[in-house]
Parts: sequence; structure tokens; C-alpha cells
Amino acid sequence: MVVLAVFMVLTAIALERAVVKRALQAEEDGLQLLIYSLLAAVDRDRSGTSLTVSADRLFEPGLVTRNSGLYALLYDRNKQAIWRSESITIGFPAIEEIGLGEWKFQTIEHQATPYFRLGFAIQWPDINDQLQRYDVVAWRNAVDYFEQLNRFRQTLWAWLIITTILLLLIMYLVTRWSLLPLKKIGLEVKAIEDQEQSGFEQNYPDEIAPLTENLNILLRREQYQRQRYRNAMDDLAHSLKTPLAVLTGLGDRETMNPEQLETLRDQTERMNQIVSYQLQKATSVSDIRITKPVDLVAVIDKLVSALEKVYQEKAVKVVRELPPRMLLRMDEGDCLEIVGNLLDNAFKYGRRCINIAGRMLDDKTTSLVIDDDGDGLADSEIEQILNRGTRLDEATEGQGIGLAVVADIVQSYNIELAFSRADSGGLRVSLIFQAV
Repeated sequence: MVVLAVFMVLTAIALERAVVKRALQAEEDGLQLLIYSLLAAVDRDRSGTSLTVSADRLFEPGLVTRNSGLYALLYDRNKQAIWRSESITIGFPAIEEIGLGEWKFQTIEHQATPYFRLGFAIQWPDINDQLQRYDVVAWRNAVDYFEQLNRFRQTLWAWLIITTILLLLIMYLVTRWSLLPLKKIGLEVKAIEDQEQSGFEQNYPDEIAPLTENLNILLRREQYQRQRYRNAMDDLAHSLKTPLAVLTGLGDRETMNPEQLETLRDQTERMNQIVSYQLQKATSVSDIRITKPVDLVAVIDKLVSALEKVYQEKAVKVVRELPPRMLLRMDEGDCLEIVGNLLDNAFKYGRRCINIAGRMLDDKTTSLVIDDDGDGLADSEIEQILNRGTRLDEATEGQGIGLAVVADIVQSYNIELAFSRADSGGLRVSLIFQAV
């Protein structure tokens, strides 16, 4: 609004100066035409030694009307007036020295009255054909000009002020109207803080809709994460009841045979697995739309290099059929957790060979397939792992824990996870996810 006000003022100043310059040029052009008409009427006087202006050849009525506001004089080389128009009733000062053939236009105040004055110097031959210098000077009363200029300035600035006020008012109203969605956002944020609603529910313009959509994503992520913490803690408490009951029963006995000692160790290890799993489950990231893409090929290379060292004695051969890059939009830690669990199971339960293949299914989806040549899993075990309601303490021992972690994380990222029998007889794990 400040820029608009300054711009309007500068525009008015520029317009005023342009009009003044053009009006002065018009006045100068008018006096030039008057001097040309005078030169057309110039003739020798009766003595033939000087010049005069023939009245019968003057076509400007203002020069023959007294006090008409238009006056003309002819000066000799001594600055003596040798001819005056009949309109002159007051004395006018002689013009200063000007060059031959030059025009000199000025605005002069004479006897408290503004005038425009234009002078022109010429040479004219006398009776002996000797060139003599003469000055032709035209005067015009400028009172009407300045009165019109003042009226123009008053009209210009009056309309400028009115227009500027209207534009500023329109801008203010448009700005308030355009910022109303932000005010609604503020009210919805307050409602969310007061737990009156769970997200942004109103429809917003296209310019603001991405903001509210991203905020809703963050809110849903926070709510989802909070619910995961609650569920993880509930699951942890419930899962630990049975092992704690077993440990309590064993602890009531004075002595333990080797079988009971083994049971104690199994239950302790199981409790450790339960705690690790639930902590991983509670801290995994759930929303793929606000995370940086991860290069799945680079993650696989890193994990395979590490696992080959861990399982060096098995001398497992890894066959890779991967494109140069496979981008997956998810948290890098979750990606490492998923692929790490799957590859670790493949190395652990495979015998000689592991196949890793990745390819584009279409323009929107990509698949990653990991095959091992181990014993695989029975159909009932696969169904148990893929069952969304399966609890951790009911999962198959061994692969069940790691694959349950994988199944839980991929579910939060809307990644399709499938288990089947590989061509080599082992376990085939397929991941289908959105391409970036």
C-alpha cells in the first residue's frame, strides 16, 4: 500500500511536468508563428534607412487591439524600439543580447504580471545593401496560462488523492479477504489445541491447500505415532505377563534342573526379543509423503557387504539383478530395518545362494524380490505372520520375530509385503512400493 501511494505521487509529478513542458512548448510555438507573421509584414520605412511593419499586412488581430495581451516590438542594433504593435500601452524592457538566428524563450514577471517573451535576431539589408541587425520580440500575457495550470494541478491532485484512497481501500479489503483463509487456519489451530478437532477440516484456496494438507499429514503422523506408543506399551505389558509368570514360578523353587534352567534362559531371551520388537515398533516412522527418498540399491549394497562378513563361513553367493537406482520414499532407518531383517533371514536360513531382484512393474510401482534356498516357511506360518492381529508372543520362533517387525513397518508405509515359496524351495519375500 505504501508502494502504491508513492507510485501514484510520482506518477502525478511526472504527468504534471510533462503537461507543463508541453504547454510551454505550445506557447513558444505560438510566439514563433507570430514572429514569422511579423517578418512577412516587415518593410522599409519612408526614409529607406530602417525597417517597419506594414499594418495592412498584419493578420493577428491581437496586435492591433489595445491591451489584448499579445504584443510585439522591433529593435535596431542599438536596442532602440523602431516599431511597436498598437496593442502596447505600457513599456517593456529591451531584450538581452542574443545570437543571430537564435530564438530565446523566457517566462518573465513585469510589473507584477507574468509574461512569455520570445526574441529572434535577424539581419536585413539597408538601401546600400549593407546587412543591419534587428531584434524581433513578441510578448504574451501569461496570467490565463498560470490560472489554467493551477486549475489543472488542483484537478490532478484532487483526483489523485481520491483515486489513491479508493485503491488503498480496495487493496485493504482485497488483502483482508485474501487473508481470511489464514484467519480460519488460526481458528482451526486453536480448535486443534483445545482438542475440539483432530485436523484441518475446512476447504481452502489452491494457494493454501498444500499448507493445510501437509499440516494434516504432520498431525496424522503425530497421532499415529502417539497411538503406536500406546499400543506398543500395552503389547509390551501384555507380552511380558506370560514370561514373568513362568519366571515367577521357577523362582519359587529352591532348585532347578537343567530343563528348568533352559526354560529360564528361553523365557529371558524371549522377553528381550519382545522388548526390542516393541521399541522398534513404537519408534518407526509412518508417513512416506514427508520423508526424503532413499536409494534402495545403495542400502542393499551396504547390508550385503556387512552380512557377507558376518556369515563368512557359509560362503553364500549373492546374485543381484538391480537397476542403477531404486528410490523409495521412507525413513532410512526403517528401510535398513526392513531390508536388514529380510536379508539377515535369507543369509541365516539360506544355504548357498541368495537372489535379489528389482524392477519397475509400471510407471508407478516398483518391486523388490529376495529369494533364498533354505527350507522356507510352511503356509500356516506365512499366514500367521501376515495376520494383522497376530501377537508377538504367538509368532513362530526364529524368523517370526524379525518378519513381524518387517510386516509392521511396511504396513505403516503402505508397502505391499508378500511371502511365497521360491523356485529353489526356500522363502521368497516380495516388496511392492510406490516409485519416486
